[in-house]
Amino acid sequence: MKRILLLVLAICMAAATGVSAKGGNILKERLLTTDQDTIVVKMANGATMILHLENMQQLQAFQNYSLDSLMRELTKYVERVDQMENSNQESKEMTVTFNRSEAEGGQGEQVTITVQEEDPQTGKVKKETHEVVLNKVFKIKVDVEEDGDNTTVNVDMPTKHERDSLRQVKEEESYKATNVGFDMDLGFNAFTEQGRSMVDLRPWGSRYVSLNMRLKSQIGGRKSPFHLVSGLEFAFNNYMFEDDIVVEDIDNMTFFTLDPERNFEKSKLTHSTVNVPLMATLEFKRDNGKDGFTLGAGPFVGYRLGSHTKLKYEAGGKTEKDKTRDSFNLSDFHYGVEGVIGYGGLNLFAKYNMNDLFKDNRGPQTNVISFGVRLFY
Repeated sequence: MKRILLLVLAICMAAATGVSAKGGNILKERLLTTDQDTIVVKMANGATMILHLENMQQLQAFQNYSLDSLMRELTKYVERVDQMENSNQESKEMTVTFNRSEAEGGQGEQVTITVQEEDPQTGKVKKETHEVVLNKVFKIKVDVEEDGDNTTVNVDMPTKHERDSLRQVKEEESYKATNVGFDMDLGFNAFTEQGRSMVDLRPWGSRYVSLNMRLKSQIGGRKSPFHLVSGLEFAFNNYMFEDDIVVEDIDNMTFFTLDPERNFEKSKLTHSTVNVPLMATLEFKRDNGKDGFTLGAGPFVGYRLGSHTKLKYEAGGKTEKDKTRDSFNLSDFHYGVEGVIGYGGLNLFAKYNMNDLFKDNRGPQTNVISFGVRLFY
């Protein structure tokens, strides 16, 4: 009788906090009370499970769990309770944890049941304490007292206000003003008007890719929308030319030279940089706690890591690829401004290099604009 009571209690407590079942031929009866709905689930073998639901959302969440896997774990739990009762220890305590796997569509939620027996030798009142813990925040405490043939069960369930308070305390305890994050920029490069007057770029071939490590500090407390963002950006800039252009270094001067004798399938200049930004952002949250509107801007400085040109063309019936590594008089240090605007998980960025792409009087005079989408991961 006691094992059946423990099993039903564990199932009911887990179900009341969002645990659900799949499959099985069951009969459901809906009994309306003043504060909540009670659903009686009658199994084919005569067993009964009672679900106490506060709203329809809890019932809808019921389908996300596998009752079969929960029952297998509860069987192990009952066996361990029997072993604990048959031992001669004066104080007994046991914890069993059920993990809802991601393969079952879960979100890593845990249900923990703790059993503690006191005074097993008195022969009078035998008391057990059962705790069901979800995500280390939501707790249900069940006290079972046995006195002869009489059994008393007391259930202590926190109210919604208490649950919200517990969650808020947990969030405050885990709050950090400064956090490290990662994102990636995918976009395109373009020359300013002066550069476009000399050479045209292929829009889809002139790609910009940046892998970014962010150091974000929240200013003014956990509810403040104001942040300062710094970190490191590893950027890869491609400039693919529309015409048959060759980048040449002649007498320490860089020229964009048209080569009419070869029909280039690809002709591009590439360089990689490391950047350090310092950006102020306003990041607002929606009512449901998810990301809302984001707006930010600030300066950046960077240093060139490497550069090369690449030519791809047909010669003598074969495909030739020429790759030349050189500085091509590109500016080693550069600086500029960048900005970001977005909503939810979609952010757009734009960067403007304020200094010339090439060193003074050593190459074509142009600045670079980069723009695209910022992806978080």
